[in-house]
Amino acid sequence: MRHISFALLILTVLMISCKQKSTVTGGGAYTISGKIEDAVPGEMIVCRQQTMEAKPDTAVIAKDGSFTFKGTIAEPIFASIYFPTSVVEAARQQAINLFIEAGSIEITAQKSKLIDATVKGGACNNELIEIRAITKPLGVRMMGISDSIKLLYDLHNVTAATALQKEAIALETAQNKALAKHIKEHPKSYASAYLAYQLNSYDTNIDSAESAFINMDPSIQTSYYGKKLKGVIDALKSTAIGTIAPSFTANDVQGNPVSLTSFKGKYLLLDFWASWCGPCRQENPNVVKAYSLFKTKNFTILSVSLDEDKAAWQQAIANDQLAWTQVSDLAGWKSPIAGLYNIQSIPSNLLLDSNGKIIAKDLRGDDLINELNARLK
Repeated sequence: MRHISFALLILTVLMISCKQKSTVTGGGAYTISGKIEDAVPGEMIVCRQQTMEAKPDTAVIAKDGSFTFKGTIAEPIFASIYFPTSVVEAARQQAINLFIEAGSIEITAQKSKLIDATVKGGACNNELIEIRAITKPLGVRMMGISDSIKLLYDLHNVTAATALQKEAIALETAQNKALAKHIKEHPKSYASAYLAYQLNSYDTNIDSAESAFINMDPSIQTSYYGKKLKGVIDALKSTAIGTIAPSFTANDVQGNPVSLTSFKGKYLLLDFWASWCGPCRQENPNVVKAYSLFKTKNFTILSVSLDEDKAAWQQAIANDQLAWTQVSDLAGWKSPIAGLYNIQSIPSNLLLDSNGKIIAKDLRGDDLINELNARLK
């Protein structure tokens, strides 16, 4: 799964704003100098820019716990600094979150509390200090609820988990409203562009995404994250309900090419999943049920896997008894098909009519069965 998880939310709320004049690009050479208490000399530390294209940079911890990253950057970019031995924690709390900007940036931190690091240098990072004091308590509450929900599901206490989910949704709604307000009030901010891209990547509200983009200063619209948001808008428009689903071709398990257009004439559930995705595997029995009930009523399924490991993909197909057509380019989240459909979380699906028109999205459990009952009488 890759939804806008509470793990991502707590990272998001730490990097809200950067006030800049439109004449300031923020590009140029940068130096990040840091010192981490209790770090092991010789240990590797990673700096990963939050872009799909950038490769992670690495540095080695010196005897006094210091490290340095140097480079050049075209504009301010959000990044995380963490130890590779704690990649899982980096997705939650064990990461130093900052903007890489031209100039000098200084960091002091404790290895056990990287998220509480002190970051000095750059307009964006200066403002993060102010915003964090306001948003962190809400993010911490979200993290706690997320952990509790997972535990309750592990204990099969669905009723209690559902109640907590409602509380979590209310917190997320309140936070997103506050962030949207901030984005609107900072049209010349690179950080607002990043935030707008993050928030709208996980939403299917075209109006919200377009509003955020239109509100941006022209110089920010052409920034990296401004362009990424525009890409999201274009993908949302091309996969909106009422449009013809974008065509693609991918190989099935046997390596044979399968085209989406080959399913015209039938109602089709275009299903995105992966063997490693727990929620996907939990939802698969519902999809199997739908296939069993409606496969003789001009209905079928085409599943697109975001796996990278072919063996794991094949094993999951067998274990979950997925009897319909399965395709994958084995590119994971870099799948061109996922990009074409702006798939930012899985499981995700689209229901197409016999002409290939999208008529519904993200149907789960009984909703899927009920929709098919209504369509395929």
